[in-house]
Amino acid sequence: MNKDDSLAFVHERLRYNRAPTGRASGLRSLPRVTRRFVVELEQGEAHVFEHVDRTVVLRCDRGGAWVTHDGDPKDVILMAGEEYRAEREDPLHVYALVACVLEIEFEDDVTQH
Repeated sequence: MNKDDSLAFVHERLRYNRAPTGRASGLRSLPRVTRRFVVELEQGEAHVFEHVDRTVVLRCDRGGAWVTHDGDPKDVILMAGEEYRAEREDPLHVYALVACVLEIEFEDDVTQH
């Protein structure tokens, strides 16, 4: 899976987790799994994760990134070895200050096909 595919999958799964037909439906509790994706970002590359919850964790393995949420006055700078857990459900912005490697972790419903 290349970087674009990985990021598209993360966006889709986070969107599903917040969808009314997803886990929020309350009909029955689905089993959960922790998913982890590692992506390399080029300096200046930016991504917005529209759908996050408090299970989303970003870990910086190499380089550095700027992280913030819409409407949050707090800016977070992640350097190698540091992590950030989403504190809000507002869109999460990630900007690579230098080329970096980020691990994106979140809880996801187990789906059956």
